[in-house]
Amino acid sequence: MLFCPKWVFEASCAAAAVEYLNRQLDLNAVASGYSAILSDFYQPVTAPEVAGVIEQMLRFLDELDAGETAAPLVTGFCYNRITFDQPNKPRKLKGLFGSADEGVKAREHSAENAVKSFKAYIYSLRNDVVGLAPTGWKLSDVEGSSVFQKMASQNISPLDFL
Repeated sequence: MLFCPKWVFEASCAAAAVEYLNRQLDLNAVASGYSAILSDFYQPVTAPEVAGVIEQMLRFLDELDAGETAAPLVTGFCYNRITFDQPNKPRKLKGLFGSADEGVKAREHSAENAVKSFKAYIYSLRNDVVGLAPTGWKLSDVEGSSVFQKMASQNISPLDFL
């Protein structure tokens, strides 16, 4: 089995953070749900790794006093990681010979790099290099990726992890 691409890991952690913020579920329950889906498609990704990224993202937003804008900022990061390779360079999710979310041979993702990418997104957003997600955008709007479709269709319940 191949490794999770960096951008898929980062977008998945952001999607998990959005779910944590919007639904007010237990952090470990959300992280477990998202890591399980990533592990279905790639080499295992641990729940503590996903939880660590979510926690660091939220701490950074707290340092910025993001308050009510925290969820839209994290949603914007998720949208931009899925939709763009680089700022204003669209990502092709479906190609002629495969899809962009196919596994990679070497591990390229890490919790530290995911948090760095998130911070870079926030600074780019402040400098008008990138934008937020369109109003009403959600993970289920992503077409051409079985990974994100499965994430969007999951229904995490606080009772699942008791």
